[in-house]
Amino acid sequence: MFQIAVCDDNAAERSRLDEYASAYFSLRNIPAEIDTYESGTQFLSAEKSYDLYFFDVIMPQLSGMETARALRQREDEPVIIFVTSSLESAVEGYSVCAAGFVLKPIQAPAFEETMNRVFRERFESCTASIRIVHNRVPLELRLEKVAYFESRLHQVYVTLCSGERFPITQKFRDLECILSGYSQFLRCHQSYLVNLNCVEQMGTDSFLLYQSMVVPISRTYYKQSKMAYYRRRLR
Repeated sequence: MFQIAVCDDNAAERSRLDEYASAYFSLRNIPAEIDTYESGTQFLSAEKSYDLYFFDVIMPQLSGMETARALRQREDEPVIIFVTSSLESAVEGYSVCAAGFVLKPIQAPAFEETMNRVFRERFESCTASIRIVHNRVPLELRLEKVAYFESRLHQVYVTLCSGERFPITQKFRDLECILSGYSQFLRCHQSYLVNLNCVEQMGTDSFLLYQSMVVPISRTYYKQSKMAYYRRRLR
């Protein structure tokens, strides 16, 4: 059962989100249960965890952004879609790693487009894996666990989100081709492929990842890295 929370102080918008979300999952034969909340305070008081959260950005007492920050104190990677009348709030959304934004007044086509992307990137990608060889042993590597790939002295290394690092036998160029179908992986340097889902901040010459990991960005790849980073943050 897919668990969804809708938090919006406007009853009409709350009902519309409930309707669109129900239709989206029903059409795909995915069992879903939706709980609605009138305020961020009411939502946080319930102390329930969900697979997907819809937060209205502007609410009295506790805004959607403040609610999201409080939620992130309880959960490491909540999947949050903000409902807003202006994408200017996307800038603030960086700090809580928003999965997406839906503009008001909510329209079915835009809602479905956002849901398709979020579902593909945050849920389907969680089960995605590639075949690697480590110490002559074939293994399935879950891509959600990978922070970045590095090529060093003709050897490719995998660094996991946990910080663990180990060598694999794949060629870096072949690995880049395999990962071309996964938009979260970006070539940001001659020797690095980074998982943008693990990036917390972009600097002038590097990405800062979770666990204080740093991945360099070369001048050659800086422009495309910057575009990919902000495009992913703004979607």
